Order: sequence, then structure tokens, then C-alpha cells
Amino acid sequence: MRIKYNYELDADAVVIEIDMQKSDYTIELTEHILVDVTSDMKLVGIEILDASVELSKLFNRAVSKDEMKQLLCKIKQEPNEYLVQFQSPKKNESANLLIPLYRSPLIS
Repeated sequence: MRIKYNYELDADAVVIEIDMQKSDYTIELTEHILVDVTSDMKLVGIEILDASVELSKLFNRAVSKDEMKQLLCKIKQEPNEYLVQFQSPKKNESANLLIPLYRSPLIS
């Protein structure tokens, strides 16, 4: 799994590209966390808007915009969910984001 993490300072947004495959759906996990998936629910991208606020919630402390640029990101696939781990090299700590995925019976 190739992961490309990018923090866009002007937009205060984190964009994580997981796969070059085109997404079929965007799931609004929360108001600020958007998840791009294929029709077979393969995770291909994540966008976190208002990222300094959202990641501060995950770390349970203020995360500066400068620190946001240096965060490392790992993703582990579990059955029906993905675990996204953000690591701060500055503070030597990590925060997790769980992304549950399921195929809706309404999607054919």
C-alpha cells in the first residue's frame, strides 16, 4: 500500500492518497473527514478539512500547522475497517483514526 501524505497549509487540509485507483464514492465520515472508496469498498483516499483542529482532537492537544507538515501516516487494513495512525516525530507520539467501511445493501 503506497501512501502519500500532504498537508496543504493555505487550505488547512490533509490529503492522503492511498491508491492511484479512481474512487467511485466519497463517504462523509464526519463534517470534516471525507473518505474516497471504490465500489468494492477499497480505500483510495482521505481528505481532512480544518485539519489542524481535527488532528488536535485526535492527539488530544494542540497540533501546530508547522507540525502538521511533518506528521507521518500509516494505514492498516482490518476486516470492514481501516486504522489510520498519525505519528508526530516532534513529540514522539501517535493518534489513531478508525474508518469503518461496509457495503450498503442499497448499493448495487
